[in-house]
Amino acid sequence: MFSRLYTKSELIKLTKQIIPPLLPSYYKGQCGKIAIIGGCEDYTGAPFFSAHAAATLGCDLTHVICERSAATVIKSYSPDLMVHPYLKDSNALEQYMITTGKKLDRLNERSFQAEYVKEKVMPKVITILDRIQAVVVGPGFGRDPVMLLTLEFILDEIKARHLPVILDADALYLVSQKPNVIRGYSNAILTPNIVEYRRICKAVNIKDADNTKEVHLLSKAMNVTVLQKGNKDLIVCGDDEIVNDEAGSCKRVGGQGDSLTGLISTFLAWGYSAYKDKIWPEAKRSTPQFTNEQIRMLACYGGALLTKKSAGKAFTKYGRSMQTSDLHKYILESYNEVFGI
Repeated sequence: MFSRLYTKSELIKLTKQIIPPLLPSYYKGQCGKIAIIGGCEDYTGAPFFSAHAAATLGCDLTHVICERSAATVIKSYSPDLMVHPYLKDSNALEQYMITTGKKLDRLNERSFQAEYVKEKVMPKVITILDRIQAVVVGPGFGRDPVMLLTLEFILDEIKARHLPVILDADALYLVSQKPNVIRGYSNAILTPNIVEYRRICKAVNIKDADNTKEVHLLSKAMNVTVLQKGNKDLIVCGDDEIVNDEAGSCKRVGGQGDSLTGLISTFLAWGYSAYKDKIWPEAKRSTPQFTNEQIRMLACYGGALLTKKSAGKAFTKYGRSMQTSDLHKYILESYNEVFGI
């Protein structure tokens, strides 16, 4: 479908087809149930920005699954998010070993870490995965070895449920170290910046990472959708591509990429669930019906467009003082301008 370059107005019209109108007949959850998996002692803002962006765009139910020390902080940011302190890091494992009288010399054994994660972490995480429609993994996740091992198990469970998943930040670091954790899973979206993109290309033996044509090679090598962030965002799935040329902001403040993942996740939940379930009349009459690949690409476009547009508005107002929280103030206004109420 996207073998030719579509105009901006054409892409907006296509993206709008996966957005459910707000109708009184809906029940809670039909317009989005997503989970952001990330957040640790050092990084609490990233998962919040992702979750808050998803909720602000219109996701009904937004979960955050984070490490315990991050939970209270994230909860204090907003009562609108459901925050679950289910993840455990190496410190938690060490405390568990001391409390239970286990030998500390096993602390760094992968087999012992895996046993701990499977017993103490995954049962709780799975209860959330069974209730959602789309997932973001990576914002504020950190690189603690027990946390990264947990992420591998989480990705296995996501794949087993055929959930659409967006990998960003530390999840992309994991991919650069172990490409096979997501290779071949077509429901995955990678959202690398230029540094993350080069790391992943190196990991899969793609030489000329600075050549935009190589994005197609990466997508094909991994069998995933790639959103390469930049001055112009390039969205690629196999041979197909979409370009988002919205101007955005001249202030490159941390956190905007996290907001992007949250916005994409809401579009994904709408497309994979509300649109495919045909919960509104126009969705039933939509022809042809979008494939999962097309939904992923349109979700990326919708999220990227709104991120740039909101950032541009925030920069116009705040200039050098602009922060990611300022971007969020303009998500609704940008949405209404682009897609209508």
